[in-house]
Amino acid sequence: MLVHPFPLLRQFSERLDITLFTKEDRMKTDEDALKLFGAEQGASVNQVHGNKTIIVSEPTSRTEEADGMLTSQTELALIVRAADCQNFVFYAPRQNVLGVLHAGWKGLVAGAIPAFFEVLHSTWDTHPKDIYIGAGPSLCQKCAEFSDPERELDGLPKKFFKGRNADLQSIADMQLLEAGVLPQHIERSPDCTKCLADKYFSYRGGDKEDVLTGLSNFLVCKLRKIEVRKM
Repeated sequence: MLVHPFPLLRQFSERLDITLFTKEDRMKTDEDALKLFGAEQGASVNQVHGNKTIIVSEPTSRTEEADGMLTSQTELALIVRAADCQNFVFYAPRQNVLGVLHAGWKGLVAGAIPAFFEVLHSTWDTHPKDIYIGAGPSLCQKCAEFSDPERELDGLPKKFFKGRNADLQSIADMQLLEAGVLPQHIERSPDCTKCLADKYFSYRGGDKEDVLTGLSNFLVCKLRKIEVRKM
């Protein structure tokens, strides 16, 4: 368990709670994650490697197919699961809006990142330059191998391909920057899930059977309810 794993977002620790549950936690269900996280209510989606982001304001448990969630509701924990795919926390401090996104290679091809920002802007009139982002552990370039990246990753810049491997993290960072996010507002975990398969669940790193039964790395976050002090 890594509490507040992104130093960039710790400046908002009075407003945010963020925890990354790793292999040692053996997380399998949303209920397990919520209990250890210390939240009574949570929201999760049936992640389908697409580009859909939804707005949530009440508890939901994998009932809707999507890969992104956004909320302005305090004390509602957002849960995203990943076992090699990229996983993100987004925070808009001006509007006090929190979001999470699961983005595997199929999500990058489908435009999950720009679609996420479209929903964020259309709902809260936010601007990407005001967003702070934490990216959790995911596959590094040497571990992201494909049969034919030019075909499988059609539409993504070939400059990020090296033989049969693709730098998915740099592709995501490029999409974030193209959306208008400031470079200094992005923090990425240096860890690769496959390289550190002893620490993280990794589908490609030998944990395929465990992942198929539901075990995964869980990134959980929520907006804290701020107590207003009476004078």
